Order: sequence, then C-alpha cells, then structure tokens
Amino acid sequence: MKFAVIGHPIGHSLSPIMHLNNFEALERDDEYIALDIDPKHMQHIRDIIKEKELDGFNITIPHKETIIPYLDEISTNAEHIGAVNTVHIDGDKWTGYNTDGIGFVKGLLDNYGSIAGKNILVLGAGGASKGIVAEMMKYTERKISVANRSLERFENWNLDINQYQLDKIKPILNEFDIIINTTPVGMNESSDELIIPIEEIHANALVCDIIYIPDKTPLLRACESRGLTIYNGLDMFIYQGAESFKIWTSETADIKAMKNKVIEELKRR
Repeated sequence: MKFAVIGHPIGHSLSPIMHLNNFEALERDDEYIALDIDPKHMQHIRDIIKEKELDGFNITIPHKETIIPYLDEISTNAEHIGAVNTVHIDGDKWTGYNTDGIGFVKGLLDNYGSIAGKNILVLGAGGASKGIVAEMMKYTERKISVANRSLERFENWNLDINQYQLDKIKPILNEFDIIINTTPVGMNESSDELIIPIEEIHANALVCDIIYIPDKTPLLRACESRGLTIYNGLDMFIYQGAESFKIWTSETADIKAMKNKVIEELKRR
C-alpha cells in the first residue's frame, strides 16, 4: 500500500519517518511520501493523488479545510470540526476524517489518567481546539471552558462549553486543573510571548501545548520554571498518526516504534 502527507511547505514533516518506522516494525512493505501541494494546485488534487496511486493520505497546513470539497464523504467528527487530516481511498471514493482530537486526548489519558471531574481550559477556538474539546467531552461530564481573543470565533461552535474572551480570563485562571494551548503562540522560538499570565495558574495544574517543535514553547518553559507539570504535543502527533494508520489498514500501529523514531529524529535536528 502507498500513503502520503500533503501540505505546503512539507519538507519539515516528520510523518514519513514516523509511518515508515511503523511499517518496518509491523513488517509491512508499505510506502509513505511527502507531497508539497501549492494551494493554487489544489483544484487538481484528485488527479495528483490518482497519479501517485495512493491508498490514503494525511493533510497538514494549509489544506485541512480546503480538501473538503474534493471528498465524497466526511466523518461526523470531521464535519463537526470543519477540518480533515486523514483521507481513506477506496477505489474512487474519498472519505475524510479528523484524528487530531483523538490523538491529543488518547495521549493525555495514557500519560495523566482520567480527566473526569477536572476543570479544563482550552486556549484558542480553531479547528484543533474544537476537535480536542469534542473528544474530551466523551470523558468528562464537567463543562469545558474555551478562551479566544474574539468571541466571534465561537459562532460556528455547537458544543456546550463556557466561552471566554482571552483577555478576561486572568481572574479565574487559578480555578483550572488542566490548561491546553491550541494556538500557534509559541511556535516561534525567538519569541517569549506568553498567551496567559502564568503567575495566576494553580500550582497543581497541568499545562499543555499542542506544539511539539520546539519541545518546550515559551509557555511550557515558563510554567516548568514555576514547578508546574507540563505536556507538549508530541503524543498528539504520534497518536493521530496511529489512528490514521488504523483507518487505512484496520490494523493497530506500533506506537512505541513510532514515538522512538520521532524522538530520535528530533534530537538530530
């Protein structure tokens, strides 16, 4: 079988390394390539994929939303989120899925146990946030809080959440047991910008960031220096990939092999 990840740019992607190591661990003779698809060429995406003879592919920035019009079907989860990161191909039929939220929550539960009864705050209201919130709602009956710079971003949300404007969250920050940053703030290693005032966070809180390059964003570094428990997005990347593999093949991925290879590659960079 043959798979790929599409994006623009795509040279930085660790998906090929991760998936190829999984194939090797499972003794599968599969292929996985990276395809740089300029947004102006998305109108030809079905021809491009057909030419490559793919059985499925992953989608990363900036195509997670623009891929949708080219799909024949979309999972309820992906439709709810409004973004797709995995496509399964069966003949000429393309079905879209979103495994990002599943990936983050599986990693969180595996590493930190039950989230039932936890007071949770998610920073940002984009597609990643929506996917994570929707998945977390399966594991807790408590209403999850989401903070965003503008409340207008919640207009297409139909989840039962507490909505907050980000600049008004300071007085209640210490009420949360888990705080998850889903915004791009922190991707730029040269910036020390913090999305929230960390001095207001409860001393026993878990602070998460879905970014994993760098492995510690300014938010995580600052929280760690205060003695807080931190968690980055590496497991989210691994588990979403494992979930994609299951969608394509109905088989269970070798999580350990995937994670070890990604960590090894990150150390080289």
